[in-house]
Amino acid sequence: MSDYLLLGGVALCILSVVFAVVQLAQTRPPRAAAILLVFGIAALLAAAFLTPDTLTPLDIAGAWARVTAQ
Repeated sequence: MSDYLLLGGVALCILSVVFAVVQLAQTRPPRAAAILLVFGIAALLAAAFLTPDTLTPLDIAGAWARVTAQ
């Protein structure tokens, strides 16, 4: 479960940056980007809460390997 939350949180945070650039290029306020960023951070915090060990950037690659191996 924490692997999915970790990967989902990272994906949402990356998407929020893309949305922010697109919305700012269209001279619109980046509301959708802010919402995606909040959900991404919430998913990352939930993954950190469910994982007994400390999360590191290398855990993202490990989570990806465990999720795609199924």
